[in-house]
Amino acid sequence: MKKEPTRIRLLQVSRHLFLKQGYSGTGLNQIVEEAKTVKASLYQHFASKEMLGKEVIRMYSNENLTLLKSLMKRNPKPLDFVKAWVRILSREARLSQLFGCGMANFRAQIAPDELEIQKEIEEIASRTIDLLADYLEGSKENGYLNSKVDCRLLAKHLFFVYEGVLQGYRLLDDKKSLDELYRIAESLIPVPK
Repeated sequence: MKKEPTRIRLLQVSRHLFLKQGYSGTGLNQIVEEAKTVKASLYQHFASKEMLGKEVIRMYSNENLTLLKSLMKRNPKPLDFVKAWVRILSREARLSQLFGCGMANFRAQIAPDELEIQKEIEEIASRTIDLLADYLEGSKENGYLNSKVDCRLLAKHLFFVYEGVLQGYRLLDDKKSLDELYRIAESLIPVPK
């Protein structure tokens, strides 16, 4: 079996550890040990833990945006999309692979001077809301949403509900709390009559 390039191993190990243990709870020594490399090699690819964290959060975001786009494409009706989203989250929780939102977890753990990661997280949050808003606009144009809905505002609300539900899941350690995303979405998403 071919060994992954060092940069990819470092990113994969860091992603797993940052999500599972938290950004602040993961040291560079642990990362290089689990990636089966040395610290000098890490610094060849990333100038600092902050730059590594920024790249990990970017990778995490790209995976999530790709997933959301796929769910949106398969589910043109917003409530069907949210239901599919909840199924994915519930499956991750059952497999003990759901650690909350990586963006929110990172944001809560970074130091005030880690501006590179902070800026990246803000941009990712904006891109996620933009993606939701574009999807909702398309749903409205196709007659799946009430024509008077403010898609940008609804996208923000869905994003905030998603973030809140994930935090509730972590706080309560209750997989059923993920269903709240759908229940709240039902009350937020105006379907045409």
